[in-house]
Amino acid sequence: MGRLANKLALITGAGQGIGRAIALRFAEEGCNLAVVDLNLASAQETATLAQALGVATHAIAGNVTDRASVETVFAEVQAALGPIDILVNNAGIFENTQFEELSFQQWQRMLDVNVNGAFHVSQTYIRHLLSRQRGGAIVNVSSVSGQIAFNGSSHYNVSKAAISELTRCLAVEFGQFGIRTNALAPGIIETAMTRPALSDPALSAEWKQRIPMRSYGTVEHVADLALFLASDEAAYINGEIVTIDGGAVPAWSKPGDATRAIRRDWYPPGQ
Repeated sequence: MGRLANKLALITGAGQGIGRAIALRFAEEGCNLAVVDLNLASAQETATLAQALGVATHAIAGNVTDRASVETVFAEVQAALGPIDILVNNAGIFENTQFEELSFQQWQRMLDVNVNGAFHVSQTYIRHLLSRQRGGAIVNVSSVSGQIAFNGSSHYNVSKAAISELTRCLAVEFGQFGIRTNALAPGIIETAMTRPALSDPALSAEWKQRIPMRSYGTVEHVADLALFLASDEAAYINGEIVTIDGGAVPAWSKPGDATRAIRRDWYPPGQ
């Protein structure tokens, strides 16, 4: 019996990267999965990998920015697999653009996906729990970017700070109903999103030297933390933003460090 045996988790943005790693880690612990992604083929690939671990899965295309799409996802998943026990809000986008060059459309899209998406999915999930008088667990994927003002990504930073605050608000409001809400805040994790910077040897070496553990995180590290926060082992943890960054935030938060933590040229425009 795994740590999430006989439970059902709905994971958004589970078609690749951190979302897929969380899905597979949950599956290793016996958790059935609703694999949601904007790209259905990617969701199906994750679901197939999870099925090989012996759990039931349901892959579905869903757009977290569209309330009708979100409600359709929940209805279809519950019809196929039953009540949802765990929600992981992982769907999100990243873009590096200097503030003076940032269009309102870029700003709006970032908040729409990263913040409004989490709003739509969380509210739909919580309403289902309350209607059934069930407890549950929400794990939001925030970022150290919600704690430190990095150069060239103000709209992303703001969106992740909002996710962290939403986490606290939901924890306070719904803890009384047995609904726990926590977030994890990754630092530099090796994913497709960070590959443009990490593929440059000089920049990568400089970046790594700024992390006390002198190494990058992996999607498996993040998945292990998500598993803990979703499990009964974290039954009395609510409203926490758990940083997973090798000690980067304490190091970068020293006076004078925050504004130079990441140089302007570390991400190509649009990445």
